[in-house]
Amino acid sequence: MNVLHVHSDYPDGRNSLSTPAVKLLLDATSGITHTVFVIHRTPWPWQVKVIQNNARLYSIYYWGLPFGLALTLSLFLARRLLLNLIQKHSINYQLVHGHKLAIDGTLGATLAKRAKVPYFLSVRGGTDVRILRHKLLLRRRWKRVLEEAEHIFWVSAWAQIPITQLLKSSVNNDTDKSSLLPNLCEMKQLSHLHVPKEAANFVTVFRFEQYERKGIMPLLEAIAKLIANYPDIKLDIYGCGPESKMKIVQDKISALSIGKHVTIKGRIDNKELQEKLTEYSAFLLPSQNESFGMVFVEALFSGLPILYHANTGIDGYLEGIDAAVKVYNQNTDELVEKVEALILQHDLFNARINRALGTNLLDIFEKRTVVSHYQCLIDDLNLECPNVK
Repeated sequence: MNVLHVHSDYPDGRNSLSTPAVKLLLDATSGITHTVFVIHRTPWPWQVKVIQNNARLYSIYYWGLPFGLALTLSLFLARRLLLNLIQKHSINYQLVHGHKLAIDGTLGATLAKRAKVPYFLSVRGGTDVRILRHKLLLRRRWKRVLEEAEHIFWVSAWAQIPITQLLKSSVNNDTDKSSLLPNLCEMKQLSHLHVPKEAANFVTVFRFEQYERKGIMPLLEAIAKLIANYPDIKLDIYGCGPESKMKIVQDKISALSIGKHVTIKGRIDNKELQEKLTEYSAFLLPSQNESFGMVFVEALFSGLPILYHANTGIDGYLEGIDAAVKVYNQNTDELVEKVEALILQHDLFNARINRALGTNLLDIFEKRTVVSHYQCLIDDLNLECPNVK
């Protein structure tokens, strides 16, 4: 079987901010051929083009304006570009997978309809929810894309409620038609954990160009307030990014006079990350507008309780896993309260994360679990549809 993927965030070497999650998943499957259309929006008509990276990977630059302006026209032109590409290269496919609802999924649904094949749909909350909220006239179309999918993967578990409400769809009630599909984590759950002695020894990891939506500034202000009662509090910051952005964060640290408590550690190799994380007591990142947030899973796998933001990122996956605290905004006072809870209840949260690791509560994030679920759905489709090979 050849599965045609339409994805705007696939690592084709042309977008430094793309994530490897989908590539890791596809590479881990067996007996399946994957052809990937990586779509890039450009506002400049003369930059519209198709680049064939190899026999199974194409980078497609389609015309589109920022902020979703003239989105209907943009989708029409992108669809025509993709259909011409398929015809020119005689690409045959038996299943389509669109990896976001609003753009990738809409285009994927069209390609599936033209070839008279089924399609899978992934829903990632950050971009999808934002677009759906602002484009009222396209909601009927997106509802059809959602409801006609062979299977819906909720990568953002929290997005099920807002998206089905916005589209007035009951598809969320059909458990056979939809399931959770977390981004694939390459880390393994640790079985023997080092328990730090310091209850207020915190860590965070993020790209500095995204420092605003990551909630770093209010988090630094919260740390500054907590110093009076917890003079030994520490926060180490790992990550890379433009020097100008790193300087903004460092200037904030200096302005708050918390340089003895907060340290920018800089870039860390992902192979070293898990070992380093075990040195800390908890992971803090009140990030907004996250589709998933793999770093939260990496922290949990390393035995760290986490602080995260509601209705974004990993929210919705942690039912029954009580090794986390949730904030509902990036308000400094709320952050102070929740970080202090991690300090005062350090032993309790340590016991909870160890129990989660020891009782398979985190297995949903394991690579083998994610790959097996995805592979089985495709294999089952193969059996149900004799013409799909």
